[in-house]
Amino acid sequence: MHRLASPAVCYTASMRPGRTKTTSFSLDEQTLKKLKALATRRHKGNVSALLAEFAEREAKFLAAERLFEKYGIPPLDEQTAERIEAEWRGDVPAKKKRRRAA
Repeated sequence: MHRLASPAVCYTASMRPGRTKTTSFSLDEQTLKKLKALATRRHKGNVSALLAEFAEREAKFLAAERLFEKYGIPPLDEQTAERIEAEWRGDVPAKKKRRRAA
């Protein structure tokens, strides 16, 4: 049997009996570091609260996808999704120069 010297732990916290369930998952070191940094910025370091936020957001996305399917609205293609994400980040493409009419 091969043992890790120092396994990565997602979080340690006292859980409220009856209100939460404890689970575990494996993440690479970089992903765990990013997850903890996000939790620090958005939930005072509470990784569980961050994961609950992600789960709620995904549930809303799934509901929206079902609605779009119901009314025949096609899913976004990769190019459109990238353009929208660029707008969210504030990456605005350079404006094209207009030519004067002769």
